[in-house]
Amino acid sequence: MVRPVVKGASEVEELDLEGGGKIRWLITHRDGAENFSMRLITVPMGKSTPSHSHDYEHEIFILEGKGRAELDGKEIPVEKESFLFIPGGVKHTIVAKDNMKMICVVPVKAAIKILGP
Repeated sequence: MVRPVVKGASEVEELDLEGGGKIRWLITHRDGAENFSMRLITVPMGKSTPSHSHDYEHEIFILEGKGRAELDGKEIPVEKESFLFIPGGVKHTIVAKDNMKMICVVPVKAAIKILGP
């Protein structure tokens, strides 16, 4: 039986991202999630998330800060309460003009690829 998980974000290990951001994998398959993984990403002013693409979609909600999303070379301003849908195959990064904090949701298959079983 899968049990509910309730924790504080600070209880989850923070990992470095290429570009200067940080990530915490809040909920994954290791917690019993079958469909989605939720991540908390922080990006200090002047830093970014890695520029990359992959075969799965993900959704992002900006909690704090402002900056720009670069989606297949197109720059789009983002700020607190902006949300993004990024389809699979789209090259993307987020560059922070202010300190940024965001929630990013990806399919469980992405977490398994990155974190392992």
